[in-house]
Amino acid sequence: MTLPAAKSIAICVSAVVVTLGVGAMLFVWSGAYNVAASEQHFAVTHWLLDFVKRRSVETQSLLISAPPLDDPDLVRLGGAHYHGGCAPCHGGPGDPRNPVVQQMYPEPADLPIAAPSWTPGQLFWIAKNGLKFTGMPAWVAQNRDDEVWAVVAFLRALPKMSDAEYRRLAIGEAEAPRSGMLELAALGSRAEILSRCHRCHETESSPSANRLVPKLVGQSQAYLEMSLRNYANGLRSSGIMQPIAAELDEANLVEAAKHYAQHRSVGKMASAPLMSEKIERGRRIATAGVPEKGIPPCLACHAGKSAATFPKLEGQHAAYIVGQLRLWRRGLRDRTVQGAIMAAIAPRLTDEQIEDLAAYFESVATMQVPTEAPPPPPPAPPRAPVRRR
Repeated sequence: MTLPAAKSIAICVSAVVVTLGVGAMLFVWSGAYNVAASEQHFAVTHWLLDFVKRRSVETQSLLISAPPLDDPDLVRLGGAHYHGGCAPCHGGPGDPRNPVVQQMYPEPADLPIAAPSWTPGQLFWIAKNGLKFTGMPAWVAQNRDDEVWAVVAFLRALPKMSDAEYRRLAIGEAEAPRSGMLELAALGSRAEILSRCHRCHETESSPSANRLVPKLVGQSQAYLEMSLRNYANGLRSSGIMQPIAAELDEANLVEAAKHYAQHRSVGKMASAPLMSEKIERGRRIATAGVPEKGIPPCLACHAGKSAATFPKLEGQHAAYIVGQLRLWRRGLRDRTVQGAIMAAIAPRLTDEQIEDLAAYFESVATMQVPTEAPPPPPPAPPRAPVRRR
């Protein structure tokens, strides 16, 4: 091919490209393309958007490695969030999507059907980052990968769930109406708020079943109020708790804290474990600290007699304590006064010491091990002899 001929072809191709570009811009400018959600995309547009989405998610999630996802507590935690945060758009077994949501375009995926088409890493990336042009939001707390993996664990189990299993894991007894209509009307928003709390935490009739969430029974009202406010304003990071706390007005926040502060433990106590070496090591750290590493005794603040804004740890789930201490070690709980104190202490603890402490505090409720060794009472002064007249 001669040089003039090649030059002519290049000019023609350039002219075609420019003409198509100008035509596309004029088409967009004219407003002729219908962006109504009631109208489907052109077939080529739909294909292109889906192709871009798939390739982007596959590429962006390529290096994500999933942790073990078969922990029942992890699945249960993800289910509790799914019901409140995901099911309204994506539905669930026996929980169909709202007709209003079905008029969105693109329509949110029916996850019991669609979830298996994505790998765990891809589901994680979507749940954490959201998807543009779909209405799918990003995770509220971008630094809480542990919470996102809980949702992924639930999504992996979702396709095989029966209606009853879904309600047990995602709702539990939280929304089973036990009260009459007059009582429900009197409770109003309080009943709805406690229903959300009860999906993960204790109810009036059953103890907390999930080891990854804290027991709230017996905590001080001041501590619970402070925690809810910290969640609401983002000082305490959680994509699960922040949306719930942010919806509470001051009266309902106080009412929820008061409910758990006045609550009493229910359910049968577990049999007392043996005072193992692990628990004994944890007890020594809790009561005496580790002076050579600058670790103070835990019970200096958490004994229940200290400031009301520190949580009581006696009987708390070991898995929850371990998880929170690891968050502090990662620098994810240092934005409050109490959090800053722990952020300086937790990095000094070894993994073994964290496990020991968690085992000790979990054991206290069942073993009735005293959290402090109270000093012996002073001997009674000798009674003066009675003088008889």
